[in-house]
Amino acid sequence: MDQRSFFQSALKSGLIVGLLDGTAACVNAYLQRKVGPLAVFRYVASGAFGRDALTGGWDMVMWGLFFHFFIAVSWTFLFYFLYTRMKLLQSNKIYVGIMYGVLVWLGMNFVVLPLSNVPPLTYKLIPTVIMIGIHMFVIGLSISLLANHYFSAKRIAA
Repeated sequence: MDQRSFFQSALKSGLIVGLLDGTAACVNAYLQRKVGPLAVFRYVASGAFGRDALTGGWDMVMWGLFFHFFIAVSWTFLFYFLYTRMKLLQSNKIYVGIMYGVLVWLGMNFVVLPLSNVPPLTYKLIPTVIMIGIHMFVIGLSISLLANHYFSAKRIAA
């Protein structure tokens, strides 16, 4: 497998997923709490910088964007890496994507966020279901479809 095209495809896919997820997060935050995008990315930055990030300026917004895209690209690279090693991921791209989205939500909420400095989360039924849905359909499904497209094109070219 051409390492350069693999890296480029996974990076592009991760950036697309980051853009889609960032948009979904901002829309969701506004609809649920009337919170704007700057506050969303300050919250992301609080994972590294703690509560001070929540009242920070553009520097915290930019750090939040950086961390957001870094995380999206990381989950995407993980899927791409595992795709050729786990035949299950190649089976049904829709179901696999939805399940990967659930895995990403679980990983973020029960591993990444607890290890970070973000303020403690409260889980309420409707907001939690919405967030799981975003992870399933915006993140997991997008990653699965993009990876499937890349690897299918590789099989055809081979």
